[in-house]
Amino acid sequence: MMQSPGPALAMLLLGEVPPGLRVLDALAKEAEVEVLQTGTIHCGRYLILFGGEVGPVERSWRRALDIAGSHVLDEVLLPHAEARLTPAIRTGVVRWPSAGDTLGVLQAATPPALIRAVDAALKGALVDLVELRVGDGLGGKAIASLWGETHDVEAAIDLARASFEKAGAQDFSTAVIPRADPAVREALGSGSRFFREFRG
Repeated sequence: MMQSPGPALAMLLLGEVPPGLRVLDALAKEAEVEVLQTGTIHCGRYLILFGGEVGPVERSWRRALDIAGSHVLDEVLLPHAEARLTPAIRTGVVRWPSAGDTLGVLQAATPPALIRAVDAALKGALVDLVELRVGDGLGGKAIASLWGETHDVEAAIDLARASFEKAGAQDFSTAVIPRADPAVREALGSGSRFFREFRG
């Protein structure tokens, strides 16, 4: 399993590519952090994911916000991120567990809002993270799928909703599907894309 570079994880969403690259340069120079993934997503936005030890990540995150100013659309800093987040973001692999029969689904307008909510859900409830998609193929939005026993999935979704509301997220959606039909499991088994190959 791909390991996170440290307990801390940060993500920044910039409204345009040029300031995004400027911010990337600044945060990488500020402290010893690992830039995990960067690039454009839909709507011409630029997404940066980096991690490492808590102190350096916090310094780079603060520097990034100072440089970015009004270009920041959303951001999240998780000093002790749930361990499954980074591998799920980086690989995009669908992981189906064996136990449970209930599906929980979350969608957010921005990737940082979703990452914050999924972190809360995974830390507070006994559920598995099936899939985590940020940005691409979603018009810049982000989705996650959780799986487990009904009461655990309901608890996870409640925690995620509380995270969205606390952060002031304006555009999010959740669903709990108890005793999910095999058709739902089959539909998500190879990923949630309508087309299995990205078509823009």
